[in-house]
Amino acid sequence: MITPSDTPSSPSDYAGVAVQGMDIQAGNDEAAITSQFDAANADAGAGVLYPQSERQQETRELLESAQGFAVGGFDIDAGSAFGWPNNIEPGG
Repeated sequence: MITPSDTPSSPSDYAGVAVQGMDIQAGNDEAAITSQFDAANADAGAGVLYPQSERQQETRELLESAQGFAVGGFDIDAGSAFGWPNNIEPGG
């Protein structure tokens, strides 16, 4: 015996399920939600809707610094590297 046999389902039993007054397949206004989310990100930047990581903070510091800021050395290696080495420089 491969598969036990059973009786087919009874369509009349589905009549016992109460009909709900909502359409779970109905769409939402995803475009409006996305545009508001994108506008909030554009206004606030990283660190408001999503927390800014230590590496993002160091990157921002470098990008917003004056020319020549990192001539003496500046590493972007704070925080977690998720199992990878934090400093991949030779001898780092």
